[in-house]
Amino acid sequence: MSGLASALHTMHEQLWDDERGMVRLYGLHLVRETALGAFLDLENGQVERAQRALHHVLQHQYSLDADPRWAGTFKTHAGQPDAGTLDADGRLRVREWRDYDPNWRQFLALILWATERLYGHVLTDDLRGNMQRAVHDAARSEPVNRVGAHYTNIALMHTWLCDATDQTSTLGDAVAAQLQRDGDIAEYNSPTYDAISLMAGCVLADFGRTAPVRQLGEQAIRLICGRLHEVWHPGFALQAGPHVRSYGLDPHLYVSLMSVLMAAIDVPAAGPTRLDNNTTHVHDLYFLPLFTRLCARLRKAFTVQPVVEPRRHEQRFGDIVATSIVEPNNAIGFEHGRRSRFAIDQYAPFTMYSRDGFIGVRTRPDTDWVDVYEVAPHEYELRSARRTGPGVQHDTAALTVVASRAPIIGDYEMIFGDITLRFPDLVVEVRLPR
Repeated sequence: MSGLASALHTMHEQLWDDERGMVRLYGLHLVRETALGAFLDLENGQVERAQRALHHVLQHQYSLDADPRWAGTFKTHAGQPDAGTLDADGRLRVREWRDYDPNWRQFLALILWATERLYGHVLTDDLRGNMQRAVHDAARSEPVNRVGAHYTNIALMHTWLCDATDQTSTLGDAVAAQLQRDGDIAEYNSPTYDAISLMAGCVLADFGRTAPVRQLGEQAIRLICGRLHEVWHPGFALQAGPHVRSYGLDPHLYVSLMSVLMAAIDVPAAGPTRLDNNTTHVHDLYFLPLFTRLCARLRKAFTVQPVVEPRRHEQRFGDIVATSIVEPNNAIGFEHGRRSRFAIDQYAPFTMYSRDGFIGVRTRPDTDWVDVYEVAPHEYELRSARRTGPGVQHDTAALTVVASRAPIIGDYEMIFGDITLRFPDLVVEVRLPR
């Protein structure tokens, strides 16, 4: 058993609430992690406990006659109040992501489908039937046009889900067209969602029922792994930026799904030294056994490229230009031209990892857009605009710079190792890890 697998096994035993029959983390009985924990239990031969967990997971799926916004999806935790009800202040619980998560349709359906396909022979017939119905309900209930081709990880999972349940969908065609046009996934270079997109690509390629679906999976894997060949820095065991979506800047400080996926295919990847309730996104470690079983083809699709000479990777999406520079002692990423505000709080338009530590740029609630330009080797200029309109309140700082240690700060510039960031006409805030 690998070190990470052993850590997950130990963590799962500590988090399993036998009285409740679910995984309890952050003081909550988590639905998705209970389903993933059941998959882990079946891997370890604990059939009875896995069946108890799966019964509880199925109890938390909204029925098809619920409001279309959350019909067929699952609660994020067992104690989550029903969407559409009133809270103590009379507020209607209808806010997406806070009161319900529509993407749990795709996540839970994939987990349940893989569990039933691989271990259905040891489950009771009624449980297998209920799991199959839940998967079909998740597919049938997805609102038309909620998920676009640019929402790559969910779009790929839903394309598989429709194929697996014989539902009509043109989403796969739209994703294939985007890949053909741009040459990489729209949800670009995410240490979080690259892993989910690769898992979905493997499921499409290995289990798709039609040739176009299988080809889509193979295409997604080829393009993502082709980029990772260029941007993965084996010395730091991480991918260079920029990151269209990232839950953290340093994978030593949180559980990155890409680190979990790399561990599943035996590629050394950076991760936190401590795993406990205080480790950011520690729940994502539960994906390890699923990645291990579903993503075996990535062992051949991705090979680590040593950094002997500096290499540069540039990706364009129309006016958007994303550049990654991988050097023996640095992994640098920067981007300009992106104007979408989708998940802008997770956007990292500049990142640098080195032997000196890391530094990166984060947006703020009032950020409209950020551009980063290379003005000289190892010198970068930050440009940004703020949102305008009713209800938009501006903070003093225009951008946040997160760094592993304090940079040297001068007039409209800061120096970190051999990297200089310039920010004319901007006020920036520097944050250090706690």
